[in-house]
Amino acid sequence: ALPRWGDASQSIDSRARAYLDVNCAHCHQPGGGASNSGLDLRWEQDDPFAIGVRKPPVAAGRGAGGLLVSIAPGEPDKSILVHRMDSVEPGVAMPELGRSTIDAEAVALMRSWIAEMGEDTSQ
Repeated sequence: ALPRWGDASQSIDSRARAYLDVNCAHCHQPGGGASNSGLDLRWEQDDPFAIGVRKPPVAAGRGAGGLLVSIAPGEPDKSILVHRMDSVEPGVAMPELGRSTIDAEAVALMRSWIAEMGEDTSQ
């Protein structure tokens, strides 16, 4: 069972990864609807590059917002993942479907997770 992403007694890494698995991995996994992105956000994925750490965009187009990597360790404002989750603009917002608001709590979790990553992160 995955940890509950809202459970502050769990590590921030576990909470962030659980959120991504439940809310994003249905598309961002091999064979998923967004497999062309090269991201694999399933819980069981343990390769940092596959989850987006220092990974340049492959298929984000304008959704990348001019940013260079999906997750920039220690720098949430330079991370495409945060940029896309913090938008309601069509073609940028993630997840794509059913989005008319920003999940501020989830964005805050991702910002904290990325901010806590060190340059030598193995996450």
